[in-house]
Amino acid sequence: MKQRPNLARRVLPTAIALGLLAPAAYTPIALAQQSDELVEEIITIGSRRAERSATDSSVPVDVISGDEFTNMGFADLDEMLRTSVPSYNVDRFSISDAATLVRPANLRGLPPDNILVLVNGKRRHRSGVIAELGGSLSAGSQGADISAIPAMAFRQTEILRDGAAAQYGSDAIAGVINFVLKDDPDGFSLEARTGEFGEGDGTMTQFMGNVGLPLGDDGFANITASWMEQDPTSRSTQRTDAATLIASGNAAQQASIAQPYAQVWGGPEYRDNWNIFINSGIRTSDTQEVYAFGNYGRRETEGAFFYRNPNDRSGVYTADDIRAVVDTNIAAGQTGITSNCPALTSPGSGGSGVALNQAAVAADAMALANLPDNCFVLNQLLPGGYTPQFGGNLIDSSIVAGVRGDYSSRLSYDFSGSFGRNKVSFFLDNTWNPSNGPDGFVNGQLQQLFDLGSYVQSEFNLNADFVYTLPVDGLASDLTLAFGAEWRDEIFETLIGEEAAWQAGRFAFQNVDGSNTYSDGTTPLPNLSIGAHGFAGFSPPQAGLWGRSNYALYTEAEADITDRLTGGLALRFEDFETFGTTTNYKLSGRFALTDTVALRASYNTGFRAPTPGQENVTKVSTTTVDGELQQRGQIPPTNPIAQFLGGQTLKPEESNNFSAGVVWDITPDINVTVDYFNIELENRIAQTGTIDIAGQPVPGGVSCPNARANPVGNLGLCLQELGVPGAADLSSVSFYTNDFATTTTGFDIVGTWDLDWGNAGSGTLIGSWNWTETEVDNAGSEVNRNRVVDLENYNPANRGVFTYNHFIGDLRLLARASYYDEWVVADWSDDPTVRGPQGTAYNVDCTFGLYRDNCYDGEIIFDLEAAYTFADAYTFVIGANNAFDQEAPVDIDNLDGTIGSGNTFTGSSPWGIEGAFYYARFRVDF
Repeated sequence: MKQRPNLARRVLPTAIALGLLAPAAYTPIALAQQSDELVEEIITIGSRRAERSATDSSVPVDVISGDEFTNMGFADLDEMLRTSVPSYNVDRFSISDAATLVRPANLRGLPPDNILVLVNGKRRHRSGVIAELGGSLSAGSQGADISAIPAMAFRQTEILRDGAAAQYGSDAIAGVINFVLKDDPDGFSLEARTGEFGEGDGTMTQFMGNVGLPLGDDGFANITASWMEQDPTSRSTQRTDAATLIASGNAAQQASIAQPYAQVWGGPEYRDNWNIFINSGIRTSDTQEVYAFGNYGRRETEGAFFYRNPNDRSGVYTADDIRAVVDTNIAAGQTGITSNCPALTSPGSGGSGVALNQAAVAADAMALANLPDNCFVLNQLLPGGYTPQFGGNLIDSSIVAGVRGDYSSRLSYDFSGSFGRNKVSFFLDNTWNPSNGPDGFVNGQLQQLFDLGSYVQSEFNLNADFVYTLPVDGLASDLTLAFGAEWRDEIFETLIGEEAAWQAGRFAFQNVDGSNTYSDGTTPLPNLSIGAHGFAGFSPPQAGLWGRSNYALYTEAEADITDRLTGGLALRFEDFETFGTTTNYKLSGRFALTDTVALRASYNTGFRAPTPGQENVTKVSTTTVDGELQQRGQIPPTNPIAQFLGGQTLKPEESNNFSAGVVWDITPDINVTVDYFNIELENRIAQTGTIDIAGQPVPGGVSCPNARANPVGNLGLCLQELGVPGAADLSSVSFYTNDFATTTTGFDIVGTWDLDWGNAGSGTLIGSWNWTETEVDNAGSEVNRNRVVDLENYNPANRGVFTYNHFIGDLRLLARASYYDEWVVADWSDDPTVRGPQGTAYNVDCTFGLYRDNCYDGEIIFDLEAAYTFADAYTFVIGANNAFDQEAPVDIDNLDGTIGSGNTFTGSSPWGIEGAFYYARFRVDF
């Protein structure tokens, strides 16, 4: 049948969501199923008072119906939210470690773990992914994975744009997102969707279905399933060093590039991405309901890492510009040996754009071909270099069950329990473990695919919630008193990867004291890198299980003090077994100046507890620093090396939120809301910048006797001795810290307008605008200058979304314009003392030149869609996202040709780098 969502006054059955956000006034299921009365949108978030509409709320709440999401051409829920809510920003990362698998999103300029995600009013578990490389705003965050929720599964989405930790607990600093699942006891919908980018890649196929089934006379089971696959994309140019190698005669390099690029920048590949959501409930009496909902899903994602050059990759192909030739006759630990392997000078990479000498390349190839049989170098197997392919298999599951009802006409209850689990198993293909050298062959083939291990996040919640309505003389309404208790247990696990991925092979110790030399008697033999190159797997010392439990008590009161004035108070106490107690409160109010204009405001304190994962994760990966590949280590803040560098036990973030706004019903068809917000956040938890440890001595008091005795003993060797595989190669480390504070201010403006064009049809226009500015108030020595600049400038300060839907008969037309303001990616690498000490304001330097800040202009992106419904049940849709194929800005670091890493466009583009996406959909509704 035809569906016309009203964006301005989205009308729903009276009891769409009553009782879904525990605790709330109980409404029997039969009423929700049978009521035909239409009212303003009913919200279940921001207040525990029953039957509140979005315009009556004391805090800003966006309500987006499920129909609105189905009218979008995106297959990803993150993209749908970005298109609907201007203060919601999410990037599609190309090469960003685990952040490629679960995309971190920002709300009001704050990271994903400052956003609380609910499903049917119940806390959604976090993802197992910790986004160490998720961009400066999200680096180190661990938020929920909302992409596991099919868009067809929910009836509406409620976005509370206000702090709410006093109501819902940890994480609710930037806001709360609540997905209200469908509860229809009948009906059936099926949709098929396909599309691809204008470049001819990224082909996507998706199927979704939803069915409502009755459970007896007074129950329902609503089931949604989805399946999707999408090919990868590439928006690359050839790397400068790869092009130089080809031009100078490395034929193997040309043959090894199948993309045809040595390094691919673009969207990852999604394979076998499927999810099932079930929502159910049944009335057991006139006053009681038993309910349950949950999900199970899995997907595989794979994307590219950085290219490994065959002429200059240290610890793999070379060692101090000398070929990393190993001698298979030398046993690990032997000393004082002069090998018969020659010291061969590498011809270099040509990374600066200077062509290599073809004669030198030919001579190098000849020398490698004539090595003695006991001498091995990777060029003999992979002469063209290699680009590791990183991916993960993700499994997400949850179950929530409970009973709710009315104990009396004034007291309602909701008892529930929930369990959620998110497991991400990492793999790395097209790489090797250099320390294994020629021992790395399995059944005659060099092992290049590794199981790296897994992260697992598990959460268990128990809730007892009550709402009591109390008549109070002098008040214009009953006083709603809510109170309850919660117990939560959170566990983070690191599971061991296969031994070949993390083991230190014998060629990591070919020259433990520097006394073994090549045949010239002076050039030392190399020690090769440890662990799967690009991301060493999780070793036994890294593996473990870390948990934390807490309990909370809360109370909340709200009433209409007069016919025009509403007031509310919330208070929440929590006790965590790790860092102790925290108490938070919230004051909110709404005053109706006239029948069409109302003022609203709130003030609240909040907190976010550090996650067990952030407190304990250890890993080694490859990143770029000033355009050069480096091995970086992520270590716990309690690691002795981290504490030597300034790390401390993490404590909770603390916030103070203030918001104030106006709601104006200009006419029955035009509504405007304007809201100001100010969020002061102290003790922010995030990663430090990259801290250089190359060559630093082992500090006193740290038990690393072997590293201390080594002539080149340093912090990397010490970390390796402490159980971090591959740490000897580390150039830098990072860890989590509370060492900075920010103030975020902004405005949200939302306007809706219903239009009647007579015989030409009707339409709805919705416009929303967000301005957000973040200032770093102070930052300690572990937070570097570029991190500060990114926190303040990485997101566009202004974003606007304007959507018009037009309906005429069986035809629906949609046009959407999304505006993005300018933004900056910090890349300034000169002496930071020029800019003043840490903790002071930094100026953005947009001067063109190597390693200055990268400053980009904004743009307007257009989406177009047309839908036609026939026979009241069948709808055909065609459309285009970024319809006019607006390219992302060219990466500034590539303009002078000095870095040449192949990323044509800046990966920081808020609308992505892939250009226009064209799609078609076919939907059936019965």
